[in-house]
Parts: sequence; structure tokens; C-alpha cells
Amino acid sequence: MIRVPALLLGLWGMQCLAAHAGLIDQVGIELRLDDNLARAELDRDITSDSTLVVSADAGAGYQVSDSDRLKLSFELSASAFRRYDGLDHVAARVTLTHRHKFGLGAYAPALALAVSASRLMYRDSARTGWQYEAGATLHKRFSPRVDMQAGYGFQLRRSDDVGDRVLPQIAADVFDTSSRHLRVGINAMLTPSYLLGASYAIHKGDIVSTTLRNLPIFLASDAIAPDEVFGPDRFAYTLTAMTRDLQLSLSRLIGADASMTLGYQLIDSNAEGGIAYRSNLLRATYLQQF
Repeated sequence: MIRVPALLLGLWGMQCLAAHAGLIDQVGIELRLDDNLARAELDRDITSDSTLVVSADAGAGYQVSDSDRLKLSFELSASAFRRYDGLDHVAARVTLTHRHKFGLGAYAPALALAVSASRLMYRDSARTGWQYEAGATLHKRFSPRVDMQAGYGFQLRRSDDVGDRVLPQIAADVFDTSSRHLRVGINAMLTPSYLLGASYAIHKGDIVSTTLRNLPIFLASDAIAPDEVFGPDRFAYTLTAMTRDLQLSLSRLIGADASMTLGYQLIDSNAEGGIAYRSNLLRATYLQQF
């Protein structure tokens, strides 16, 4: 069993010690509020919660040529939920990025290709598994204050264990999901200390919704399994959906090495069978670089 709240304090302390020793590039702490954690449609199934996340990043880069750079980065994080502690988890992620710059100067566009693998370990063991991602992102700076990004990516998740089927004809691998997305974003430096960010993404693929017994969702589902994290008689359903994702953020630079960011995210999903849900997330994030 993972005792994430204790790990949060321990990880934060180790991060600070390692950072001062030059082993870590950045540490962060985030408070997150989610008004529809179960990704449910009906009022009876909608649940909210707050999450505390601490993280640490480290990496090494290699300049292949004047235009190309490789970077290998590592991230370790721990998340603790106030109400639904079955979702407490730790994650370790490794990412390899190749960045190619088309020309010289600050305004030359650059293309980044990245692949990553993450190990996710949950208190609720049914969610424990691996997550893989691959994507391409084009970056372009238009002025000293404004830059944009556009990217396309894939995500694949596989759980270690799959429980017994609720019904023989329906799969139980609800946490084995895949999706692809298209994202555009813009950052604008309002003042030397304030940065405004916005992004919009469209995701096509699997989502997981947890509800009480629900016939419309049952008929539209690709997989079903009991999900006692959210209470007795709850079931997790895998649905194929189109999801729109809007994010807004305002960051304040604190000195040369730290920042504080307030963010808002709207997730709007429409699944097959007329199933739809909406989630609103608020974030407050502090980052310290070394």
C-alpha cells in the first residue's frame, strides 16, 4: 500500500537536498481542485476533490549540431487526494526529446519530437501500470513577448492487472486506454514579471467514467469493472469520446529562479451514445529552478 501523504513530505525534503547538491533541475508543488473527478454525467455521480502534488525534474542535454539537440529528462512525482485516497499515487517518468531548429536567431521555428514512458503506482492497485506518450510540437516566437506552439500526440496506458469480467461478453480492462490529440497554445509576456498562457486541444480516444449502474453508459462502453475507490456499487466504464480541453494560466516570476502560476482547465467530453460530461479544474503551482 502506498502512503502518499507521508511520501509528499519526504519527497519534498529529498528534492530540496538533491537540488542543492546539483542533482535536480526543478522542484514543484501544486494544489489542484477538480469538480468532477469521476468524469460523470449525472449529478448523483459527480464528485469533487482536491489534490496535492509534489514533483522533481532532472535532465541532461547533448548538442548534436548547431541545429539539433537531444535531451533526456526524468520526473518523479507524488499525488495525494483529500477524499478519495485510493487515487493516491507516485509516478516516475523518463522522456527523450529531439529538438531541431530551422535557422538561426530567436525567431527561427523549432520542431520537438518526444517519447516518454511513465510508471504509475496507485494505492488502488487496479490503476497501477504504465503510460506511454509520443508527440511532435512546432514552436515559433513572433516577438520578444509572444510565442506559439502547435502539436500532435498519442497516449497509451496499460494496467498491470485486469480483474474478472462483470459480464462475460464485455471486457474488464477499463484502465487500458489510448488516445490522440491536437493542441495549439500561445504565451504572452504581459510585463517582465507576468506571463499569460492559453491552449486548446482536441482529444479523440478512450475516457474512463465512474458511476452507479447506468444503462446508457453500459450500452456505450467498451469495458466495465467495479471501482470501489468512489464508493460501493460504483463501476468504471471505458468510452470512446471526443474531448475538448481549454487551459488558461497566469504566471508570476519570483526572482530569477522561481514562479507562481494560477491555472484553469475546462474538459468537455462527448462520448458515443450521447454521453457527455464537463469538468472544471483549478491549479496553483509553485516551481523552483536550480
